[in-house]
Amino acid sequence: GLTGSLAGAALAQRIAGAALMGGFAVAMLAVGLAMLRPPRSGGDPTVRLDATMTLKLVPAGLIVGLAAGFFGIGGGFLIVPGLMAATGMTLANAAASSLVSVLVFGVATAGTYAGAGRVDAPALLAMIAGGLIGVLAARRLAPALAGRALLARRLFAAMVILTALYVGWRALG
Repeated sequence: GLTGSLAGAALAQRIAGAALMGGFAVAMLAVGLAMLRPPRSGGDPTVRLDATMTLKLVPAGLIVGLAAGFFGIGGGFLIVPGLMAATGMTLANAAASSLVSVLVFGVATAGTYAGAGRVDAPALLAMIAGGLIGVLAARRLAPALAGRALLARRLFAAMVILTALYVGWRALG
């Protein structure tokens, strides 16, 4: 995933911003719509990494890392469904597990963009502040959704779809 994120960030700097945003909106919309489909199962909360699963996760990590670097994102909205599909883990476990990948991909991608002088410090600080507010709000919501996996999955999908529509709208205008 780290290799993919570095390659994606280098490639993205050669693409026009509006095209990146449009592609990002399409990718988000596809992921959001896929997440709306009913899951085959609720997932297995006891999933543990083994050799077979590693063989599934390495290429998935490379692809998600490439997308994360290319679109300049941490990649959580891609990592969560990828982990669920590759491992069969629950949404809650996939979300928790994705945080490490998001950190690694995000730091690598941010470093690449910062090295190219493309980081807007005020926007970065605003996003950090908004993220902290979101985390504090979610701390109260998460326990209520813990026993309602399908509702949590649908809310996650709706957030991704709404964001995709907004990003697509911004890319067009």
